Amino acid sequence: MRTLLCTSVLLLGAANAFAQPARAPVSPAVTALRDAVGRSPRDAESQFWARIQRDGAPLVEPIPGDSATVLVTFLWRGDSATKNVALVNTAVASYEPAEALLARIPGTDVWYRSYPVRADARFVYELSVNDNLVPFDQVTDWRARTATFRKDPLNRRVFEAAIFGRGQSYVDGPRAPREEWIAERPGVAKGSVEKTSFTSKLLGTTRDVWIYTPPGYDSLARRSDGPPLLLTFDGGEYVSSIPVPAILDNLLAARRIAPMIGVFVGSAEGQRDVELGANARYVEFLATELLPWIREKHRLAASPRGNVVAGSSLGGFAAAFVAYRHPELFGNVLSQSGAFMYSAPGGASSEALTREIEASAKRDVGFYLEAGIYEQTRTENGVDLLTSNRHLRDVLRVKGYKVTYDEFAGGHSDLSWRSGFARGLLALVGR
Repeated sequence: MRTLLCTSVLLLGAANAFAQPARAPVSPAVTALRDAVGRSPRDAESQFWARIQRDGAPLVEPIPGDSATVLVTFLWRGDSATKNVALVNTAVASYEPAEALLARIPGTDVWYRSYPVRADARFVYELSVNDNLVPFDQVTDWRARTATFRKDPLNRRVFEAAIFGRGQSYVDGPRAPREEWIAERPGVAKGSVEKTSFTSKLLGTTRDVWIYTPPGYDSLARRSDGPPLLLTFDGGEYVSSIPVPAILDNLLAARRIAPMIGVFVGSAEGQRDVELGANARYVEFLATELLPWIREKHRLAASPRGNVVAGSSLGGFAAAFVAYRHPELFGNVLSQSGAFMYSAPGGASSEALTREIEASAKRDVGFYLEAGIYEQTRTENGVDLLTSNRHLRDVLRVKGYKVTYDEFAGGHSDLSWRSGFARGLLALVGR
C-alpha cells in the first residue's frame, strides 16, 4: 500500500486548479429553496430534505445551453454544532479546504456548494465537518489532519478505497462511461489468487506478491508455450479497489483476451517512491530475481509480445521505464495517470523518460496511456501530469510506436483507474 502522506498530497494536489469559478451557475433546486424559505421555512426545508432522502445527493442538474456539462451541488444537513463544512479529497474542488467551504442557506440546516463538471465525469469526494482549515502544505500528521474526513451520508454511491482503508463517496455524471468488466459475474469461471511474499537479495527487502492464475490453468501450463504475463505495481490495490482478477475473468469468459498469468507486486515498506522512480536497481531486481522466480513457479510464454507491465501514477511511470529498459521482457505498457513529469532521481529537469525515449532508437513496445482532465496541477518544474502524458503520447507517435491514448473526466483515484484498466488491456492485447 502506498504511504498515506504521498497519496494524500497526490490526490488532493490534483484538484488545485478547479476552484469554483467566481460566476458559477446557481443550482435551481437551491434557488427554489431560498425563495420558498422566505414564505414557509419549516415546510420548505422538510420537503427539500425529503426529496434528497428519496433521490440522494449530490444534486446533478442540467445547465441550460450546455449539454456537455452538468451542475453538481454537494449538500450537508447541519445542526447547531456545525461551524463549517469543507469539500475535500476530490478532483473538482480547490486543494485547500478553506477554499472549498459549503455555504449555509440562512434560517435552515442546508449547507451547499455547486461546481460545473463534465457530464461524463466520475470522481470521488469526501466532506469534512468542522474542519480545522490547516493548509495541507503545513500538515505533518496526515492521519490527524484527515480525521474529520467522511463519506456523504446522503449519497448511496460508495467506493472502497484500498489506499485509505475507508469508503469514499463518488459522483457519476449522467454520461459517465459504463463499468461493464469490474464486477464478478454469476456463472463466470474464476481464476485463483495466491498471496505470497518475496525477499530480494539484491535490494535486501521483502514485499507482498499476489499471483493470479486463470481458470483451467493446469491444462494451459501443459501446452508447449504457456500464457503471457501481466505484471502490475501497487499490487494490493490492483487486486482490491482496482479488481483486476475479476476483470481478467470477465474478459476471458467473453473471449476478449487470451488467458494470462497476473503478478501483482507490492512495494517494500516505505520504499514505493524509491523503487518506482526510475530506479535501475529495482528494474534489475524484476529482471534477474522476481521474473525468474515466477517462471520457476509457472510456465509462461517465451515471447514478450503478449506480456503487459502496468501501473498507476508513479507505477505508470515505472511500467514505461521497465518496458523501455527491457523490451525483451515486456512488449506492452499500460499506464494509468503516469507521473511522466518526473525527472530521473536527482535530476533538475522534468520529463526525463520522455526525453530519453525521444532521443533513442524505437523499441518493440506498445503503449496504452490514460490521464484525467482534472490532473493538471500535479506538477514538477512547471510541467503537470496531464500535459506530460500528452507530450509522451506525441513523442511515441512521432517515433512510430503503437500507442492508444485516452483522457477521462476524473481525478487521481483508483475509481478512475478501475474503469480504465479493461480498456487498456483490450487496446494492447484484446482479440
